[in-house]
Amino acid sequence: MQHEPLPRTLLDSVGAPIAEPADAEPADEGHGSATATVPGEAVSVDAAASSPAQPYHRSAHAIPHRHYWWRPLVTIAVAGIVWIAMNLHVMVPLMIIGEVWPALATSPSLTDPLNPADQFLGLGMLALLVPAVLVGTLVGYGRAGIALSVLGRFRWGLMGRAALVVVPVYVLLNMGANLILEREAVVVPPLEAGVVLAWLVALVLAPLQSAGEEFAFRALPMQALGTWLRWPIVGILVPVPLFMVGHGYNWVGQIDIAAFAIVMGLLAWKTGGLEIPILLHAANNWTLFAISPLIPGFTEQGEVGLLGLALAMVPMLLLSAGIWWWYSRRVGLGMWEPQRGRGQTLSSVSSSALAPAPAPSADSTSRPLSV
Repeated sequence: MQHEPLPRTLLDSVGAPIAEPADAEPADEGHGSATATVPGEAVSVDAAASSPAQPYHRSAHAIPHRHYWWRPLVTIAVAGIVWIAMNLHVMVPLMIIGEVWPALATSPSLTDPLNPADQFLGLGMLALLVPAVLVGTLVGYGRAGIALSVLGRFRWGLMGRAALVVVPVYVLLNMGANLILEREAVVVPPLEAGVVLAWLVALVLAPLQSAGEEFAFRALPMQALGTWLRWPIVGILVPVPLFMVGHGYNWVGQIDIAAFAIVMGLLAWKTGGLEIPILLHAANNWTLFAISPLIPGFTEQGEVGLLGLALAMVPMLLLSAGIWWWYSRRVGLGMWEPQRGRGQTLSSVSSSALAPAPAPSADSTSRPLSV
């Protein structure tokens, strides 16, 4: 089966389908076919197989439906309601417990890295965005997996391979370099139960917090606006101001926050999923939270100098450019050609409707910023 030429620009990313990427692992038998649809709009496997493959921001159109225009509105509304409800059920009891047992109370700043309640409250609220967006996507579009990737699932293999480079870089820069630069400010806290618990809570929840922000500021707006518009750049740029408002840095620090948001959106479009944005986000934040108990005020947001901006932006931009090039060559895509998919794995659709996979072708602080 021959494919029509694919467009290679951000302004026209809806075109002929391509096969599942060469690095994709086989799905569990029967997993991808268990998809929910709105009553009265169920579609057959053959219909799903014949639907054109779509880039990440247009994933809703890979699911055959009679109507599309109202689905982003339902998705956003349900995600917001679910997130608020989960916070009320999880966070409010925590605050009540703090009033009854002062030892478990939050600090006035809510940002004390040695306080387990602060860490749980601050990071946990954002971590709950993951299930909230997945539920909203399931209700609105009929398939939760499209929020993960164009294959309808999370590509752990892709993340693992990229992590072999990304994680050591952030460990070296965020942990090693900062412990050297901030050596005079290092204070080893007493290893009390509360301190150890706060540290463990941060290590567990920091990756989930990072994932939550990617679901809320990349997946949700990109796929909502992509349902109505072909151009991915709209869904990438529109949520940037909201992402900046959520971070309390000065204008210098906000340059990094804006650049990070734009680059993560581009990577989600290019790779067809959230795996790489989540990896970069989590690697940065996790390494910062890992040493925050040793440096008072280390993760507090505020004034950022030019050195801090450089330490935050340069590795992010270099790693992102390298992953962009590596993924293009590995999957056989043009440099400005996005990964496409049908929102489900190959085992979920009729194999006769799919083409073979293409072969790969060849004040001021200097501290990094948590995003």
